[in-house]
Amino acid sequence: MIYSTWISQYHSVFLIISSIITYVQSDVSRPRGVSLSKAPLYSPTKDFTCFDGTMTIPFSYVNDDYCDCFDGSDEPGTSACLNGVFHCTNAGHRPQNIPSSRVNDGVCDCCDGTDEYASSAKCGNTCEELGKEARAEAQRIAELYKAGSHLRVELIEKGNSKRNEMAEQLSQLEKDKAEAEKVRDEKEVLKNDLETQENDALKVYREAEEKEKQRKAEEERQNTIKEALEQFNRFDSNQDEVLTIDEMKVANVFDKNKDGEVDEDEIKYFIGDRESIDKESFIENTWSLLKPLLMMEQGMFKPAGEEGADTEDIEQTEEGDAEDTMGDLDADADQEEEGDLDSQDHDVEEHEPDQQTGVYDEETQKLVDRATEARREHSDAERTVREIESNIRKIQQNLEKDYGLQQEYATLDGQCWEYEDKEYVYKLCLFQKVTQKSKNGGGEIGLGNWGEWAGPDHNRYSVMKYINGIACWNGPSRMTIVQISCGLETKLLSVTEPYRCEYKMEFTTPAACDDVSNAPLHASHDEL
Repeated sequence: MIYSTWISQYHSVFLIISSIITYVQSDVSRPRGVSLSKAPLYSPTKDFTCFDGTMTIPFSYVNDDYCDCFDGSDEPGTSACLNGVFHCTNAGHRPQNIPSSRVNDGVCDCCDGTDEYASSAKCGNTCEELGKEARAEAQRIAELYKAGSHLRVELIEKGNSKRNEMAEQLSQLEKDKAEAEKVRDEKEVLKNDLETQENDALKVYREAEEKEKQRKAEEERQNTIKEALEQFNRFDSNQDEVLTIDEMKVANVFDKNKDGEVDEDEIKYFIGDRESIDKESFIENTWSLLKPLLMMEQGMFKPAGEEGADTEDIEQTEEGDAEDTMGDLDADADQEEEGDLDSQDHDVEEHEPDQQTGVYDEETQKLVDRATEARREHSDAERTVREIESNIRKIQQNLEKDYGLQQEYATLDGQCWEYEDKEYVYKLCLFQKVTQKSKNGGGEIGLGNWGEWAGPDHNRYSVMKYINGIACWNGPSRMTIVQISCGLETKLLSVTEPYRCEYKMEFTTPAACDDVSNAPLHASHDEL
């Protein structure tokens, strides 16, 4: 667009309007409050038909201060109809439409004063002065857009260049991914082959370890049985291979509370309600309860605390130690076996060759080392594929973002601007997020994440919406609306909170200097 031509045309508009209005006032008959464009609808030579078509009335009923039409079209110059519209010509400035209810209300709404033709208000004609100011402002806006448009062109060039670079990077990453997947698959085949060989080689060692473990468990079991039998024979005074209550009462070790007497409760603790126990029952049940007391008697350990510790404490110690010492022999053996199996079970992902050095023969160790290296290489190859896929997703997301009609906002993605008021520091990161941080300390509070462009249809890229911020206390999630306008500098101008948890930001950037028609103060005439 040629800005000098636009400015020249803008100035000419007012001269044309003034001359046409003079012509209209002398040669074109129309009722008060009617615009020139609608004058043919108000012909004094024929009846008037309401704009909504509901009725036709004599032309003399127009502007007679009585509302005949439901749409108020018969009373444009009076306040008789609540929904009527009064047109201010405002020669020298912008034409204006106001509700006809404001006609003759004592307030000068039209700059030419025509809305107060029958009131006591003294309305002067300020249209020329206002028009002059409007033209000056329009010229300033036009010059701002003209200067900003040059900067915008640079942003467009950089934005398109960035997009092309991302497209090239994406193409290269797709090739890199295909190559990385090929390498990963090759590493996986090698890993699986070596792991098969490794498992076969280690099977011999695991079987040998299992046998050794079983041997040790059986040896320990036999030792426990031997120890239990020795004590049984010690208490079985008549050697009849049955331990009676009388024989237990004379053995101090059964005196749990050390009061000098083995009472019925203590007998029940060891053998239940039976009168006697044989060797097998002693080994399986009684020995695990008796051994801690025997060890304490022999001075091998003492319960916590002083020597006359409370009986309950002794019982707890005895029971705990009994479980550790004997328990169910089969269960202990199974548990030990399971623990050893877990420690020796080959885990192809966590096998550490340096921990196995010296355990296997030389050939087996070499095979373990090769398998471990193959696992590491496969893991590295898999990680490379994931990293490439992550970069691909990021670039694809950026390519899918709407950076404006000509990519003018592309280079601003991820850049941040701050604004400070008395209490907070606000940060706007375009296409990312909006945050707030108190000057008194504390962390950042999210005021919204990038959502969408939310401007009107004719200027969609004038408003940004950031949604799903941190929820307010007993309130909705925070959100931020960013109003974007043309400026020679990219800057965050202001931040307000017009509604609870809803923030509004004013932001300027050359990227918005796309068309003079978007200038907020540009004049719009509905007639000449």
